[in-house]
Amino acid sequence: MNTLKLKLLLGGILHKKLRLFLSVLGIIIGVSALFLMNTFGEAAKKKTLKEIETFGPDILMILPGQVRVSAGRAIQTEQRTTLKMEDAQALEKIYGIKALSPLFSGTGTARYSFKTITTMLNGVNESYIFLRKFSLIEGRNFLKGEITGYKKVAILGYKVKKELFGEESAEGKVILINKLPFVVIGVLSPIGIDASNQDQDDQILVPITTSMSSLFNADYLSGIYVAVENPSLIPQIERNIEELLLKRHRVSPSNIDFKIIKAEDIFKFRLEASKLFTTLVQSISILCLLVGSLGVTAIMLLSVNERKKEIGLRLAIGASRRGVLLQFLLESILITFVGGLVGLLIGGLLSIILLPLLKYPWVFPFKPIIVSSALTVFFGLISGVYPAYKASQIDPAILLKGL
Repeated sequence: MNTLKLKLLLGGILHKKLRLFLSVLGIIIGVSALFLMNTFGEAAKKKTLKEIETFGPDILMILPGQVRVSAGRAIQTEQRTTLKMEDAQALEKIYGIKALSPLFSGTGTARYSFKTITTMLNGVNESYIFLRKFSLIEGRNFLKGEITGYKKVAILGYKVKKELFGEESAEGKVILINKLPFVVIGVLSPIGIDASNQDQDDQILVPITTSMSSLFNADYLSGIYVAVENPSLIPQIERNIEELLLKRHRVSPSNIDFKIIKAEDIFKFRLEASKLFTTLVQSISILCLLVGSLGVTAIMLLSVNERKKEIGLRLAIGASRRGVLLQFLLESILITFVGGLVGLLIGGLLSIILLPLLKYPWVFPFKPIIVSSALTVFFGLISGVYPAYKASQIDPAILLKGL
């Protein structure tokens, strides 16, 4: 009896194969898009958290000029030269500040043997690596005496080391930075893109004093990184920094010439942008599922009309209306389930290909699988209710008159 029911079920579904494929196409597109976007949403959160690690909740960044945070990036809309080394020295006296590092950034060339590259040159002090939570795979950090003594020493980013030295050790080697000789004292561990959207592996760290005097001949800073003892102190420390710098720069709050950026600002904008994009695509995906389910409904109604005589005959020989209703409901669920399964497989395959290609971390898509499966079953039920009810209400006496 069960075998007969299965044959009736599959026979009704597979009777028109092309029509079956077209009816589930919307389901396949909707489920695969929903799965893919949920996976990308989870991966984006993981990536953002990883990038924010080097700009943690205990870090503040002071930038000169006008700055706005857009799409999770601090973008300077106006450059100023008012942030000075003396400002950094004055900030050290504020209660709650654990460490700080002035920063001067500029592009330059680095040469070793016959290899020359263009990279970012960042002048920092001995606290920079500590407060940015960077680690070294080779060598050591700057010494305080090397900062105050204007020494020509350098710490290479991982990518810079690979490009200049390959697998050879870089420690102790002499490279030319903007044609000046520097001794390599260390190499940073791989970091990748950070919260400011900069590739931290493509940089060379040098003493801030050497950078400003010998490499760029500048008397101003590109920024100041500040590490606080306790993140709960950040609001008060932020106010104290603002008051001090306004007084030192002799400007009013309406003409402020610097911006204090917190990890919270970057993280909030990154997540909001990610959520907005994910929500938009999820809405489109659900719309595809809805359209697909309407297609299944139309196909099932067409199937009911074509199989009226079969349904009437079955009802006449003892089949129950409940059984007919369940049969067509199961047909609808099975069609959407197959479409959902194919959609999950396509979405999973695209995730495996696209996540590493777009440099997103791999995440196990547990939530996308649950969400997509639940929605597929839900839409399968919705699309099958009316056709199943229609089939169960057929009057066998009227249909059998024409036989």
